[in-house]
Amino acid sequence: MEYPKIHSLWKREDSYFEDNKKRGNSFIVGDYARPEFGCIKRWQVQEKIDGMNIRVHMKRLLVIDEDGFPIYRWYGEYHGRRNDSMLPTSLIAAFDKIFKSEHINAFFKNHKDANDIWFFGEGYGPKIQKGGGNYRADAGFILFDVVWNGKWSTKEWVMQNAEELGIPYAPYIGVMTEDEIVEYVKSKPLSLCSIKSQVMEGVIARPEYPLYLPHGEPLIMKLKCKEFV
Repeated sequence: MEYPKIHSLWKREDSYFEDNKKRGNSFIVGDYARPEFGCIKRWQVQEKIDGMNIRVHMKRLLVIDEDGFPIYRWYGEYHGRRNDSMLPTSLIAAFDKIFKSEHINAFFKNHKDANDIWFFGEGYGPKIQKGGGNYRADAGFILFDVVWNGKWSTKEWVMQNAEELGIPYAPYIGVMTEDEIVEYVKSKPLSLCSIKSQVMEGVIARPEYPLYLPHGEPLIMKLKCKEFV
């Protein structure tokens, strides 16, 4: 399962210089990248983390134990944005600490309805992206979405269970209007989860009340601080 593409709030107009080389792009303010964005009055806003897009797939499988008895065990697979994405060894080691721990086994024992779970987040930390060491001293995983038995979970559910699992959750900023989001991003706010001071990459925003598109994926938009000069 791949994470849906997150569109910026507005469409872009390509910018060219006299030598016909593309040097950047600019927003066409008011021309929404998805028409649904214009219908949303209030958004739930989170910090956007600059890292490597990660998908962790947890599956409950029936196996035979060493005594010959059938039992269920959980197995995890780690993927980048694509199935063939190469993951740094530092990230794989960090994921193993989380998703192969007794802590997560205990979590799933308390959720016997779970069979097929996708955790979506960012791998972040030193050498993952430029400035990744400003977030934390070692490689890690920060969560922002969960698909539980084929259904997208609410923000409140993800926040609650991230805490139970001991997994960091992308900082929640609050509910804002479109204008408030734009002004907030333009102000170049500092990251809410960095150990060293740095401007946050931007924000991810969802409708205050979840809205799902025809294929079932949630409506989400983004704005990056660097896109406003």
